[in-house]
This record gives sequence, C-alpha cells and structure tokens, in this order.
Amino acid sequence: MLQVLGSLYNHLGVIAGDYDCGDHAHTRRISLEDARDFILEKNLKYKSFNDSLQRIINSTSDLGMRLIGEESNVRVRNVAEVRFLESTHPRMSLSCRIWRACISVLRKALLFLIGVAVVWFVLAYIHYRWRKEEEEVRQVYHMAERITDTLQSHSQRCRDDEALPPFLPMENVKNMIIPQHDRARLRRVWERAVAFICKHEPRAKQELRSVGGQDCPVWRWIPSIRSTLQRSQGKIWQGKAFQWDRRTYPSPTPCLKIRNMFDPDMEVGETWHLPIHDAILDRCRDNDGIAHIEVDKSSHEGCVYIKCLAPEHAGKAFKALHGSWFDGKLVTVKYLRLDRYHQRFPHAIHSNSPLHRTSHVVLPSS
Repeated sequence: MLQVLGSLYNHLGVIAGDYDCGDHAHTRRISLEDARDFILEKNLKYKSFNDSLQRIINSTSDLGMRLIGEESNVRVRNVAEVRFLESTHPRMSLSCRIWRACISVLRKALLFLIGVAVVWFVLAYIHYRWRKEEEEVRQVYHMAERITDTLQSHSQRCRDDEALPPFLPMENVKNMIIPQHDRARLRRVWERAVAFICKHEPRAKQELRSVGGQDCPVWRWIPSIRSTLQRSQGKIWQGKAFQWDRRTYPSPTPCLKIRNMFDPDMEVGETWHLPIHDAILDRCRDNDGIAHIEVDKSSHEGCVYIKCLAPEHAGKAFKALHGSWFDGKLVTVKYLRLDRYHQRFPHAIHSNSPLHRTSHVVLPSS
C-alpha cells in the first residue's frame, strides 16, 4: 500500500506540476482507469491499489492526493464513486516555481495598483463634486445678491420717479443680470438663487402681474420696517440661512465687505453704528484677528468693511457672517483686496492689532 501511495503521489505530482508550469497538452487530473494502468505498469498489486484509494478516502489529513467523483465539489465516500485522481502537491522545477512566484507577485501588485487607482479616482471624484458644489453654491449666493441689488435699485428709482412700475418681471431681472450666452449654463444657478430668495428674503415679494397682456411672475421689493419690539431689543443676530461644513477654505485676502447690515433710512442718533461694530465682534468672538471695522453710514446697501490681521482670520469671519440673519436682513459677505481697502480707508494701514468690543451691549446671537 505504501508503494502504491508513493507511486501515485509522485506520478500525480509530476502531471499537476507540468500542467501548472504551462504544459496544457494534458489535464491536471487523471482518470481512475489511467491510474489503474499506471499501477499495473509498475507491477504493483491491484488489491493494494483499491486499499490505497480507500486509505485516502478515510484519511482526515492531506496525503497529497484528492479523489474526485462525478461532481467535483462532492466528497467521495467509497472507491466505487471515484472517477478521477488529482495531486494537491504539484511537483515543479525551480525555474517554474520562481516564474510562478514572480507572476503571483506581479498579479498582486497589479491588483494593489488597481485598488489604489480606484480609491484615488473615487476620492478625486468626491473632491471634484465638493468643489463643484461649493462653486455652484457661491454662484447661487452671488446671483441672489445681484438679484436683491437689482430689486433694491429699482425700488430706489421708483421713489424718485413715480411713473415707474413698483415691480420687475422675473424674466427681465434675469435678462438684466445674465448675458444671453451664459443663460443656458447658469440656468440651474438662477433657479437655485430664485428658490433661495423665495425662502430667505422676505423683502422680495413674488406676485403674478399682467405685463404686456400676459400674466407673468414679478418681484416687488418691500423695504423692511423694524417693529417696536425690535427697536427696544436693539440689533440682534437671528440665526443662519444656511450652514457651512467644517472644511476650511483658503481666503485670498484679509479684507471683507459685508452687506445688508443696516438700513440708513431707519438709523437715528450719532452712535447708531457702534452696536453694528459690536455685533460683528460678538458674532466673531472666537476670532481674535479683526483689526479694523468701518461702517459706511451713507451706504444704501448697509455696507460694513472689515480688515483682519491675516487671510485665515478673514476666512473664519466669512464663515461666521455670510448667510446670517441680522436685524431681519440677510447678510452677505465677499472678499476685498487689501490695496483697495487701504485706498478707501487710508487710516486702516496702521491697524495691526485685534479690536475689542465697546461698552455697548449686544444681545446673544441665536
């Protein structure tokens, strides 16, 4: 039996090794009849052959040979079910083993590189989508700001010229803001900006009017009137219209221009700008880099200018202020070049230390 097992082990190992090394003229396994003929050629006893096969079937350890029946995935239980024999320990030359090892290493390296490439592609795509969404959001806010500027300007002209209609068709506003060659590209930005204004800008009232004999949607600008309660409470922050994520975006300049912080027609007194000064510092209380604040008292857009010690401080102030509600108005912020800032406010050149709040009390922001 040991002679039969040893002969079968060597014979099956050579056949399997040749097949694994590239010789596909024969299969990796041999039939039961071919195994019997091999045993007879070796002048070994046929009874020992059957006993050897049964020994392989009964063994719980790996003897280097596998017996296969009609179905390769079903374990055989007796010699009568055996149809093929196959080696589990193929015998290969040293050169073949080295070649197979190199192929295995190259295959694994290729799979690793493919995995790295897939992960890189996914991360690059996610980053691209983030950047694209960020850019589109910035375009939406800029578009909404231009729409409100147009409506405010038209409302101001209506005060000076009573012959002008107190509303503007939405299609006319779009034609005034977006050049014709950009309308298809900015269609989604326009739709999102309109939805944003409808949700967050109560002063832009949408109506349905007959213009040129056809009903079309129009905008009417309704200036905000501060209630008695708001007068008694003072200027307060009233939450965010949208939330920024936790990512940090690079700031191109240390200066900012803030709009819609006040309505000059509603402000009274000589020091009405001081609470606005304090409100900005209160909103940016975790930012010690604000060096100069200038309230443009004559601005019809309610503009306030900020200079920070470094661009990273301006970036923090941008995220804290942009898209916030203040005194019933939606605040928008954009960056301003340092040279333009110093040209407008020469005295701010020497402002190089953090500002602190004045004695005016600002209510906690919500």
